[in-house]
Amino acid sequence: MRFLLFSLLIILAGIAYLSIAPSEIVNDGNDKVGHLIAYACLMVNFGLLTYFNRKKYTFAIFLTLFYGGSMEIIQYFVPGRCMSIYDMLANTAGVMFGVIIIYFFYNQMKAILKKLGIKLQ
Repeated sequence: MRFLLFSLLIILAGIAYLSIAPSEIVNDGNDKVGHLIAYACLMVNFGLLTYFNRKKYTFAIFLTLFYGGSMEIIQYFVPGRCMSIYDMLANTAGVMFGVIIIYFFYNQMKAILKKLGIKLQ
């Protein structure tokens, strides 16, 4: 579980850095795909930590959506960056994709983590 908490912090920090870094650092090539992948990874990680408890899992979904929206709003105040509704939609799509992954593959992922010595709950 500590591993998942650590990886959650790394994902959160990575998203925050990429969201507020000057635009020269961030590649605009596949921007929306990057948003989708980042937020899907974030939601899968949150899902692995909370799926066993419906209230915590629901809270994790809303918290992840809020985090994505907040990062976009913060970009409005960062020189060289701009807030984008399309980025928010890509963030939301990534969260929903993560929810789908957890729904269909939670037990398999839990078994793999158990084999690696990573305990959930």
